[in-house]
Amino acid sequence: MRIEMSSWKGSLGVPRRTALIVEDDPQLQRAMSRELAGMDFQVLSASHYDGALRHLAGIEPHVVCIDVGLPNKSGYELCEHIRGPLGLAKLPILMTSEYGSCADKAHAEEAGGNAFLCKPFSMRRFKQCVASLSRGNGGRVPVHQPLRLGQAGRMVQLLALSP
Repeated sequence: MRIEMSSWKGSLGVPRRTALIVEDDPQLQRAMSRELAGMDFQVLSASHYDGALRHLAGIEPHVVCIDVGLPNKSGYELCEHIRGPLGLAKLPILMTSEYGSCADKAHAEEAGGNAFLCKPFSMRRFKQCVASLSRGNGGRVPVHQPLRLGQAGRMVQLLALSP
């Protein structure tokens, strides 16, 4: 597969950051893709574990958004694989789920997620979270380190953002 360099450049001619969305709901995947493209990300998407691994074999994105409830293998398993065998310890990972219990958030953190968003979430919250994850350190943030979010400078470790 050949990729034209112009498709990887943003509005200022600078190479775009890349985001991978792993979401099995096609409507939500399209909405998330639109928002990230508006933030000048080159967006890759997959609807399941194996599709995500195919993308990750060819490129290291600046941020990954993973739905916990994927078909076949869970988003937790994908996150663990990214951190373990793929060795992408500093890759910012946003986990999303319909379930937002403390146990779900803890499981996301244990799997290696940097942030957690409960569905349904607003696209404004989604963009804020992605912006927080992709800031600084060359687009990467240290795993399990607190993230600075919003004007108040509130420090959080795992984000639970509601609509």
